[in-house]
Amino acid sequence: MSQSSPLLDSLQQAIAHRDREATGMHYLDYPLPSYAPDLFSNDYLSLSTDHTLRDVFLRLAQEAAPGRLFGSTGSRILTGNSTEYNQLETALKHFFGAPSALLFGSGFNANLAFLSAVPQKNDVIIYDEFIHTSCREGIRVSSRPSYRFSHNSAASFEECLRTLLQKHPQITQGTSTVFVVLESLYSMDGDFCPLPEIVGLVETLVPTGHAHIVVDEAHTSGICGPNGTGYVSHLGLNDRVHTKVHTFGKGWGFHGAVVLTSPIIRDYLANFAKSVVYSTSMPYTDIYALEACLSVISSARGQELRKNLNRLSRYAREKLFTSLRDVPDTILSLDKFNEMIEVSYRGLCSPIIPVFTPRARSLTEYLLQRGYAVTSISYPATKTARIRVAIHARNTEEEIDSLVNELLTWAGQQESVSSHTRDVIGTARMGESYVRTRAKL
Repeated sequence: MSQSSPLLDSLQQAIAHRDREATGMHYLDYPLPSYAPDLFSNDYLSLSTDHTLRDVFLRLAQEAAPGRLFGSTGSRILTGNSTEYNQLETALKHFFGAPSALLFGSGFNANLAFLSAVPQKNDVIIYDEFIHTSCREGIRVSSRPSYRFSHNSAASFEECLRTLLQKHPQITQGTSTVFVVLESLYSMDGDFCPLPEIVGLVETLVPTGHAHIVVDEAHTSGICGPNGTGYVSHLGLNDRVHTKVHTFGKGWGFHGAVVLTSPIIRDYLANFAKSVVYSTSMPYTDIYALEACLSVISSARGQELRKNLNRLSRYAREKLFTSLRDVPDTILSLDKFNEMIEVSYRGLCSPIIPVFTPRARSLTEYLLQRGYAVTSISYPATKTARIRVAIHARNTEEEIDSLVNELLTWAGQQESVSSHTRDVIGTARMGESYVRTRAKL
C-alpha cells in the first residue's frame, strides 16, 4: 500500500475534486456496459463490428510474408519503414487526391506533430475556440503567437484575422505565414465548419502563399465526400485547403491517422516531428487493417453505409426534437437543443447530437443501468454539461425510438422529484411562517 506523501496527497485531492464535479471520475477497472444498442461511440459507419471488414483483414494477414505480421521493429527513420508502409501511404494519397501522405499512430499525435513542428519563427496561428485538445497542445508546444475566434463565426474570424495582420505585418509583407486551424465537424456540438466562407476570407485578406489552412477531418473521414474522402472533398475545396488530417478512430472503425499535405512538409515532419522520429511505427497488423478499412469505405457498400448514416441522423434529430421540446429547461436544455436542430450543411446531416442537461451525471447513471455505453461530458471538456448521442450506419429507427423513450422516462422522473422537492420546501416555509407568527403573539 502506498505511503502518504505530498505528491499522492495532491493527486488524491485532485481526484476528489473531479469526483464532485458534474461528470465525476472515470475509472478503467471495468468497461462500460454494451448490451444496449450502440448510440454513443464514434463508430459512425459501424465498421468496428463489420464481418466483411474482418474477413478482408484476416485474408491480408494470412497472405503476409514471414516476419511481416507483427511489430515494425523501429521508428520510420530506422527499421520501421517498409514497402507495406509506403504502399499504404501511396494508396491513401491517391484515395484522398493529395500531394503526399504521412501515417501516424493516432490523430492526437498527428495534430500535435504538425502544429508543434511546422509553424516557423515569426509565423502566427489563428484557430477556432472549439478545436481539439491535440491542436491546442501542438499550438502550445510551438510557442508561436496564437489567436482564437468565436466558434464557427465567419464574422469573428474576419475580425480576428484583420487584427492579427495588423499586429504581425510580416505576413502581409511576405516574410511569414498565418496558419488557420479548423475542424470539419466539431465533436462536442456536432456542427460543421463554415469552411467556404473562411477559405474565401483567407484568400481575400492574406497574400497568396502566406496562409496555410489546416483542417482536422477526424469526424468526417469516411462518412461524407466522394467515396468517403471527407468534408473538404465534399465541398470541392481540396485545392484550397493546404493540409488535412484524417483520423481512423471514428468512421474508419480502427485507429491511427494520416496527414495529407505537400511533399516538402511530409519530409520535414519525418525528420523534425518528435512523435515520428522517436516513436516506433505502427505494426504490420495495423497496415493490413487500414488497407481493409480503405477497401470497404471506398466500395459501393461504403456508399450504402454513408447513405444510411445520413438518413438515420436526420431521423434521430427530428425524433429527439419532437419528443423533447416540452421537457423543462432545467432538465433538458431545449433552447440550446433547438439551436442545434438544423445542423446540416450542403446535404450533410451530422451524426453527433448533443443533449444538454445540467443533470448529466444523473442521466448517465440512469442510461448505464439500462446497458448504454454513455459518458457524461462537462467542464473542463465543455462549458455546458451534456450527453452526446452518436448515430451509426447500422442503427435502426426502433433503437433510436427506444433511446428517446428512455430519455423521456428519465425526464419524467426528474420532474416528479423536482415537484416533490418544491412541495417539501413549500411546506417547510409554511411551517416557519406559522412559528414566526406564533412567536409574535
